[in-house]
Amino acid sequence: MKILVNRVDEVTVVILDGELNVDDSIVMREAFLKILKEGAKEVMVDFEKVTFIGSAGLATLIEMMQLLRKAGGRLGCCNINNSIRGLFEITKIHKLITIYENRALALKSF
Repeated sequence: MKILVNRVDEVTVVILDGELNVDDSIVMREAFLKILKEGAKEVMVDFEKVTFIGSAGLATLIEMMQLLRKAGGRLGCCNINNSIRGLFEITKIHKLITIYENRALALKSF
């Protein structure tokens, strides 16, 4: 998995590329912790190029959402394909993390 981090105004955009399996969730967690340490409060995760997400990836997203909330921030996701959207709905993550159709709409809402 590749992880690219950009800043757009006050929003930190995390662009994921590839499969989010057990090993990659560790890398993603480390990237998130670095972002938090740098003081990010508003984080948008772009799933446009994500082809798979496993339970470890879901757990990492929930952990990051909780850490951001404790810091007074929030986590959002965008560009989620139908397969991952179905997984988010089954696990009820869509009720915890706001999901946006695309990055432009997500950035407007932050």
